[in-house]
Amino acid sequence: MTNFHIYKASAGSGKTYTLVREYIKKCLCSNSAVAHQPLLAITFTNKAAGEMKDRIISTLFNFSQGEKIDFYEDLRIELGYTDQYFQKKSKKSLSDIIHYYSSFSVSTIDKFI
Repeated sequence: MTNFHIYKASAGSGKTYTLVREYIKKCLCSNSAVAHQPLLAITFTNKAAGEMKDRIISTLFNFSQGEKIDFYEDLRIELGYTDQYFQKKSKKSLSDIIHYYSSFSVSTIDKFI
C-alpha cells in the first residue's frame, strides 16, 4: 500500500519549509536509482511550486557542499549519516533531479487534478 503524508497548515506556518525538509529527507534515505521519481509535492500556486523547487535544489546544493544551513544537522542526525555520507547522498539527489528533471514533481493542486 502506498503511503501518503498530508500536511495541513495555515498561511505563514512553515508549510514550504516542512515540505522541502520532508522531500529532501525522502530523497536522502531512498535506495532507489532515482530517489525523487516516486515523490510528489503539491501546493496551491505556481509561485509556491516554483519556490519549493528552487528551495529543494538550492538546499541540496548547499548540503552537497557541506554547508550546514537550515536543517542540515538535525536531518543528518535523524538519518544517522556521517557528514561525508550526507554530502554524498545530497550530491546524488541533486544530480538525479538535474538529469531527470521531468520526474521532479512539485506542482499545484490544479495541475495534479
